[in-house]
Amino acid sequence: MLFLVWLALASALCWSETVWRDEVRALSLALQGDNFAAMLRQLHGEGHPALWYILLRAAYIMVGSPVVLKIAALTIAAAAAYLLVFRLKLPLPIMLLSLFSSFSIFDYAAMSRNYGISMLVVFLIVLNWEKGLRNGILLGLLFALLANTNVHSVVLVGGFLAYWFFDLVLARPRPPLSAYRAFVTAAAIAAIGIVLCVMTVYPTFNDAGQNDLAGKNFALLVLSALVATNSYFMAFYPDRIVALVLADPLFARIFASLMAVLIYGSLLGLANRRPAMFAAALVLLGLSLLFTLVYPGSYRHQALWLVFMIAVTALTLPPRPGLADVAGTEAAGVVVKIGRLCFMILLALQVASGIEKVHRFLFTDMPLSRARDLGSFIQSRPDLKDAIIVADPDYLVEALPYYVSNRTYLLREERFGAIVHYTRNARLSLSLADILQTARQLQQSEHAPVVILLSQRLDRITAPVALRESYNWLLSLTPENISAFRSETTLVKRFGPVAGSDETFDVYLLK
Repeated sequence: MLFLVWLALASALCWSETVWRDEVRALSLALQGDNFAAMLRQLHGEGHPALWYILLRAAYIMVGSPVVLKIAALTIAAAAAYLLVFRLKLPLPIMLLSLFSSFSIFDYAAMSRNYGISMLVVFLIVLNWEKGLRNGILLGLLFALLANTNVHSVVLVGGFLAYWFFDLVLARPRPPLSAYRAFVTAAAIAAIGIVLCVMTVYPTFNDAGQNDLAGKNFALLVLSALVATNSYFMAFYPDRIVALVLADPLFARIFASLMAVLIYGSLLGLANRRPAMFAAALVLLGLSLLFTLVYPGSYRHQALWLVFMIAVTALTLPPRPGLADVAGTEAAGVVVKIGRLCFMILLALQVASGIEKVHRFLFTDMPLSRARDLGSFIQSRPDLKDAIIVADPDYLVEALPYYVSNRTYLLREERFGAIVHYTRNARLSLSLADILQTARQLQQSEHAPVVILLSQRLDRITAPVALRESYNWLLSLTPENISAFRSETTLVKRFGPVAGSDETFDVYLLK
């Protein structure tokens, strides 16, 4: 019954959710090239390993519709949820809280991204972890697979290997030589998977998407990741609390301190199995360093630590006899109970976030993106059937291929396409006059109507302003340019607010 409730809820969220740019971008990338090899060549440097794109292209070949995006994501999430409910050995409260957490019902299920695969593979690793003598080849292949779901999951692979290593070193009596051979085999196969991930991801053409460390003290950055790890996981709070944190410095300090208690306290829930506790702490630190030095972390990235914690909790219940840790289990009993309570509170916060998303996307008229509404509008206008669509910011066009077949033009890169390259080698600074001029040139050269999407509400701007967009883009607006733009275009549609993204816009048609 629990699984069926989850499936109904996740399905409702999945089919009601309007796909946004990052979801459709993956499908657009997966459909590049004439075959898988050509797709993989063009994928190189995108910033994600290849597994999700391979799955999407294979599914599209069978179905032939963009709907495979939702089908693939929901199928993978359902498989992970099935394992969570029926196969993982978890206490009922932890299983329930994990099942209905925001990441389980929305971010890794309704949201069609590659992070749900990580959850499924992690749970498969748990199921194959304790089947007698660990199979180094099988676990190594699963580690390699996990490393190629997303860059952040490479840290999870390191966590599992650390757990295995400490488990061997601290075990009493000493394990047989075959156990060490299995570990080395798994580590070697995992290393191949990690190298494959790195070769696919780097060098990235999305160089603007990386953290800019120029002029910053590397040692201080590392120290901040070590000392203030909890500050990188504030998205574990529901949106209402996050709003308070952003609005008031006092609330920010209070809730950051509470998050530190919950995160570090959760580690104590593994105190009866020191290898698991060391591994979970290393994953926490590894993700913090990744967020500090490479990419900023959003909730979908941060929640991977929760998935790892669920996995190692399943591996440590009940404690297994014959290991050095077990002698201290009774002494650590109170500490473990306090730690488990902290972890359950942390998961309860994710359930609260999940409730927020269920209410927002099922019971309010506020979608994640207005791309579907725009698609319906364009389809209702025969005169816009062949229109070229441009947008500022450029990334507003990335979700459109899911709903319409109109050509899209990227202003910053001066080319047709639906996949934005977040590169420093582009027109980083644009004015409204530049947008108007480019639209006019397209209209004349392509002999087609031109639709312009603007995220800025021009009627609300009364003075010259320079606005930062995306990672390093700049948009300049002046009253004179706004007046000229409005005289040469017609505002044909204004879409309302969205929840969880910035994909709403005014729609202008070039006269």
